[in-house]
Amino acid sequence: MKNLIIFFSLILPNLAFTEILEKFPLVCICDKSINALKYFDCKQKVSGTQLDIIKNEKNEKVMIFSSFDEKNYQLFNEDNSSLIFNYDTEDYISSISIEKNLDLVFSISYREYNKKWAYDLKCVSLKKD
Repeated sequence: MKNLIIFFSLILPNLAFTEILEKFPLVCICDKSINALKYFDCKQKVSGTQLDIIKNEKNEKVMIFSSFDEKNYQLFNEDNSSLIFNYDTEDYISSISIEKNLDLVFSISYREYNKKWAYDLKCVSLKKD
């Protein structure tokens, strides 16, 4: 029984992780289903992005490249339903959180102002089946 619990605790979270990564590259645009003000704010600030996985031979860290700000985001956290990637500087942290259903939240948190802006995006896979 103990081995079964260990097996499921190690394997199941990684299955969700691989499931999301297998859908890359992704194209993501502002979510039209949210209210009009948030949607137009998102369109004005973010518009859209393409996300690509970056192969890093130096270490085994998973990274993605965002065409919106042309930055490489490093995997920060993963759980059963989402992946969180961060780009960290002295002034701010940009975050990309991708849900299992490919909903995405792009956020910027400014350290000096203790303020955070977030934008909801919808993504689709560009991978052909």
